[in-house]
This record gives sequence, structure tokens and C-alpha cells, in this order.
Amino acid sequence: MIDNEWNSEPQVGKFLASLIDCSKARSVIEVGVFMGYTSRAMIEALPKGSHFVGIDIEDLRTEENKAFYEAAAKRGVVCEFIKGDSKHLLKQFDKHGFDIAFIDSAHYWQHILPEFKVAEKVIKKGGIIAYHDSIHIEDVAKLMKYAASFGYNKVDINTPEGRGLTLLQK
Repeated sequence: MIDNEWNSEPQVGKFLASLIDCSKARSVIEVGVFMGYTSRAMIEALPKGSHFVGIDIEDLRTEENKAFYEAAAKRGVVCEFIKGDSKHLLKQFDKHGFDIAFIDSAHYWQHILPEFKVAEKVIKKGGIIAYHDSIHIEDVAKLMKYAASFGYNKVDINTPEGRGLTLLQK
């Protein structure tokens, strides 16, 4: 993997893949795909007949990771990448009901609060919203407290670089 401070730590992808496997998730959405390494880990964990959607304002995925999206179809996992603003694009999935959402997009309050309000509508009852950078970025940590105040169960996990991963479930 190419090292870049914007990539999630490799352990985050492995953890999310394990979460997908353990929860038997069949539909996953990722907001903030960046280079696609975490996407790849999650797609690998999805069983045949599953659906994965990746959203990012730009398509910065590596060629190898773009090809991985396409190759997943051969084993029966539908993968989509949608380029655009998550706050608007998530609205088209409000009736879908994803099992898991992984969000690692813009990290400032004016973006993440409205994004969260839309994202929580695309998750099935009992589904999980996972946020990266939830320990070391003030506005993301603030959003996690906000979500907990509205009845979300919240689990904070420290990551190897101290950036954090928080799981929310209602």
C-alpha cells in the first residue's frame, strides 16, 4: 500500500472486514473512498450477492483498486463508485437500508453534521455507522458525542496512529 496520511490505517480496513464478516453484512456504503484501500478490504469480506457503494468528491482510487471493484462482480458482489458530494448523493439511498456505513470524508463540522443527518437515514435499524479520525480530529469527536446524545450506542477504538474509529449503532 502507498503510505499517505489521508489513507485509513490498514488495521481499520481489516477491522471493518471482520465486522462485515461477523455481522453477516450484505450491503455496505463508504463515504470518502480516497485511494480505495479500505474499500478493497471491505469488498473482499462481502459474500456473493452483496452490494458495495463508494462515494467520494474525486476519484483518486489507484488503477489496481479500480480494477478490484470490477473484478468483484465476477464473484457476485455488485460494486459502484459514485463521484460527487456525499451530502447530496446519500439522499438517493435513503430507502436502501445499508448494514454498514464507513465515513471518512471531510472532517469539519459544517460538512459532517449535515452528512451525518443524511447518512443515518441510509442505515438499517441495528446497522452500524463507523467514523474514522474520531479521536484526533475535534469536529469528528464532537459529532460522536452529538450522536450519542441522540441515543446512539457508541464505541471508540484507538487505532495504531491514534486517529480513532468510532462505531455508532441505534
